[in-house]
Amino acid sequence: MASSEVGRARTLLAHLVSEPEATMDDYRRLYDEVLANFELPGDAEVEEVDAGGAAAIWVSAPGTARDQVVVLVHGGGWCMGNAKGYREFGYRISASADARVLVVDYRLAPENPFPAPVDDVVAAYRWAREQEGVRRVALVGDSAGGGLVVSALVKLRDDGGPLPNAAVVCSPLVDLAGEGASLTDRAHLDPLPAKTLVEAMGGAYRGGVDPKNPLASPLYADLSGLPPLRVLVGTDEGLHDDSVRLVDKVRAAGGEAELEIGEGLVHIWPIFNFLPEAQASTERIGEFLRKRFANPA
Repeated sequence: MASSEVGRARTLLAHLVSEPEATMDDYRRLYDEVLANFELPGDAEVEEVDAGGAAAIWVSAPGTARDQVVVLVHGGGWCMGNAKGYREFGYRISASADARVLVVDYRLAPENPFPAPVDDVVAAYRWAREQEGVRRVALVGDSAGGGLVVSALVKLRDDGGPLPNAAVVCSPLVDLAGEGASLTDRAHLDPLPAKTLVEAMGGAYRGGVDPKNPLASPLYADLSGLPPLRVLVGTDEGLHDDSVRLVDKVRAAGGEAELEIGEGLVHIWPIFNFLPEAQASTERIGEFLRKRFANPA
């Protein structure tokens, strides 16, 4: 059974759509208000950097390994969110994965539509790989950031060069065509109008590009030859089927993909640090990444 704190998570998600006449600036403010609930511990090591042309923030828990890096890609429908708001999640991942975390402040749509956000994630990953002493790099993202992670994996594979050692995505948004049945079937369980957000913010992100463009909607890409992937999703979200279909397609292409489904849990539940389930899932994310760092494919 989900914890009683899930109600608080639902309330925070509902806050994102609490102003019916909201502008893009309003949505960004509302998302920042949600992220302000997650306080960064005082012992965090934080440094703002230019990561190959992409703004980013290093976040590390004390004593973590210097040769392992997790590139963290925030959610927010490609149009909202920022690296500052994801420092606390980055700190937890740093502690659990024994790695430094580089939170990418990728350019936002609609001012910077596809492929700008993907390009920023790829640039930050390549920059992290080039840092002195770095031996292992993984990617982690949630919601639209999870979709950007999968897009980046596809682009990195196609471009050649070293791939990440692993990737983790939480409630990834990987289908801009919105063909997942759960967008409708589970709408009554989701505090977010997921189908509407996919159409509106997804439309702002793709900027006229075909919704099944394989880099914008990586569910429609060739998903063979990707690094090990872990996917987390809740039962109570419209994007449930994006995760299930993503895992099925990776496995069908011969890849390794794990799926964790949070019973009674909502969209991007691992970021809600007050949830016992989120704390436990962060530990499992860390375990997955430590294993792949220690035994690279």
